[in-house]
Amino acid sequence: MKTIRKKSQPLRDFSWSTKKEKTLGEKLVENTVKEWYEAKHRKQSKDEIKFINSQKIDTCPYCGSNNFYKSGKTSNGIQRFFCHDCSKRFNVLTGTIFDSKKIPISEWIEFLLHLFEFHSIKSSSFDNRNAETTGKFWLQKVFLVLKDVQNDVILSGDVYIDEKFFSVICKDIVKKDGKALRGISKNKICVATGLCEDCSFFIQTNASKLDEITSFKAYGKHIKPGSHLIHDREKSHNVLIEKLNLESSAYDPADYKNVPDNKNPLNPINQVHRILKIFMDAHGGYNRKQLQDWLNLFWFISNGPKDKYDKALLFIELAIKKRKKLRFRECFKKNDD
Repeated sequence: MKTIRKKSQPLRDFSWSTKKEKTLGEKLVENTVKEWYEAKHRKQSKDEIKFINSQKIDTCPYCGSNNFYKSGKTSNGIQRFFCHDCSKRFNVLTGTIFDSKKIPISEWIEFLLHLFEFHSIKSSSFDNRNAETTGKFWLQKVFLVLKDVQNDVILSGDVYIDEKFFSVICKDIVKKDGKALRGISKNKICVATGLCEDCSFFIQTNASKLDEITSFKAYGKHIKPGSHLIHDREKSHNVLIEKLNLESSAYDPADYKNVPDNKNPLNPINQVHRILKIFMDAHGGYNRKQLQDWLNLFWFISNGPKDKYDKALLFIELAIKKRKKLRFRECFKKNDD
């Protein structure tokens, strides 16, 4: 017997939609819901169109040529261009995460602010009145824009380093004699973290516990030679001191177990770890294969402009310049794999 699927009711359809005359109560509910919807699903404003048209474009997103000229505007007023070399039309958003969008860029502002405030994707989608899959899709776009964002980070001066460990998911837990391995083992994912006065980094390593090779690979290119290294007595850090000619101040965490935070020389890096844990706990069901993407997002939140609105604007400008594109089907096909 063929199963008949019930068609879901559109957001703005009501049981009385086909009625010629509606009661005052029905009008009240209908108009209120429409106001909610329109507030959460705005059309492109004049300010947004002006902002888009103000962004500079140097090359054709299709062929990389600079042999192009203005070629009219879209129906909503966005400037279009035509490339002489590949004969294709484009605008400043072509090839970006905002390409072929059905909603205005302005809707991204609230989504980004929620991320910066450690909201979960589910709660953010609920607040924005978007489907949860939309929130997940936008998150993947954020990851795409921030990919490799930490590549050029170099710390100097007083540099704190330490390792932060995250657990693997239940199905990946390694057991011995029926019991899960404890402590620093294959059941942990090691993240190398670094901090100086005005910057930080968070790099996922490919080891559960660092040796000299993995330690230098994780930290080496992110610390300026001659800096002052403040760390625990992890032996794998010695290679950094030697190869980068670092001044070293090493402390045993056990000596400061019951000491107030303000008297613990390792407190700055410990505090960063506490905040990182809060951030990751807000997204407890995250895909461990995308841990570095989450760390890139946390880096973006932790560094740069302190004001969250400045940070949202910075991300939007970065997304337009980067020309990274992701389609909905492509995104969820990858996730399924």
